[in-house]
Amino acid sequence: MSRILRKISELKKKRKAIVIAHYFQSDEVQDYSDFVGGKLECALFAGESKAEVIVVAGVGFMAELVKLLAPDKVVLHPREDALCPMVAMVEAEQIRDNNLVIGYIKSKPEQMALCRAVADLDGLEKLLEDKCVFLPDRYVGDYFSKKLGKSFMLGEGYCPPHTRILAGEVKKLKEEHSKADILAHPQCRGDVLELADFISNTTGMVDFVRHSAGSEFIVCTEIGLKHGLEKEFPEKSFYFPSEFALCRNHKSIDLGDIYLSMKDMEKKVEIPEDIAEKARQALHAGGII
Repeated sequence: MSRILRKISELKKKRKAIVIAHYFQSDEVQDYSDFVGGKLECALFAGESKAEVIVVAGVGFMAELVKLLAPDKVVLHPREDALCPMVAMVEAEQIRDNNLVIGYIKSKPEQMALCRAVADLDGLEKLLEDKCVFLPDRYVGDYFSKKLGKSFMLGEGYCPPHTRILAGEVKKLKEEHSKADILAHPQCRGDVLELADFISNTTGMVDFVRHSAGSEFIVCTEIGLKHGLEKEFPEKSFYFPSEFALCRNHKSIDLGDIYLSMKDMEKKVEIPEDIAEKARQALHAGGII
């Protein structure tokens, strides 16, 4: 074990801490985290954990979600500049004074607090009404609009790594691996989703592979998921359409950042209580809590 890992291990015991990581983190961070999963999966794990300190290897909104679901725990975000660009694309006037706003869980607490309800993919289908405002991801909104046959007012937000996956690259892989199932994240472009055999978030994709009799998969999401899939299912093959579908914001957190956050007990996630209360109400309305 390296020196930095020994120090992290010692601090975890001293602080009664755990490290949770998103699938999009670097291979090294995933390997030495106590739990790896999707954003909501990680937040729920943190809330149920007996740990007193939660170190979140993920972008800012994920650390804030953990704090919302585990308000009594100390939540550390090792790099305050590891932010999701999509959440910054939402204009406040699109939300304020509009009681028909439904939010995707990939939102900041300040945005959630202004929404009628906030949900993950599984809950959105029940919440989305005709003519409602859906934020922040326009591709997720367009996906549900087509699926449900409803019209939504969509924001301009999008996930840069997912939009770098192109339909032509997916088609080429399918020609090379004709028996492979195509799995796609709904944050991908519409023409990519039209090619997919299965559409879900990262947690859903992993679950699909776990229960599938197939052995080959074309996976349309950020390339960090490749490590987790190959680690859990070494007997199966995974093909990712684009090496450019990479989130540098997620991967900016390294083991050194994790160590320093526990050593100094700084970079704590704090959410004003009035905002946190309203955000939790929206999460409750969306079936998250």
